[in-house]
Amino acid sequence: MRLRSRNFARAGVVAGSLGLALIAGTSGAQAYTYDGTDPSSTGCSADGQTIHSATVQNAYGSTFGTIELRYSVNCHTAWARLTLSHTQGACDTASAGYACARAYIIRNNDGRQYSCKISPGQTQCYTPQVYDKDPLTSYAQSYVDGVTGEARTRTASY
Repeated sequence: MRLRSRNFARAGVVAGSLGLALIAGTSGAQAYTYDGTDPSSTGCSADGQTIHSATVQNAYGSTFGTIELRYSVNCHTAWARLTLSHTQGACDTASAGYACARAYIIRNNDGRQYSCKISPGQTQCYTPQVYDKDPLTSYAQSYVDGVTGEARTRTASY
């Protein structure tokens, strides 16, 4: 009888481990401590610096602003900051006809991403941050929809 209950216990451990592996495998991107947190409220923005930036420009040469990949050495985190060269007008409604400008931070290794949007009357937004320490890398991306067309721009990875 003792041997039998030990085998059931082992089977339970194996089944439990498989269940956890299946749950972890279906969850998608890995979550790290700083993932999804605000760079300002965590203090990570205190030493934040722009690692890469790109001009947000559409195919017709219209410039909308700048997308930046920001990085904190102390926290090992990255986030995106989008700054428009104009105030965001009406957006995200059928009557406006335009989507609000958005910035994204995307971690290459597992696809974890966060975004922010620039609301009407504003010129800037920044995303929540992702953990980004070697070997993890991330990039910033923007999407702007305007009268002169759409612009999708991304920075180099870091």
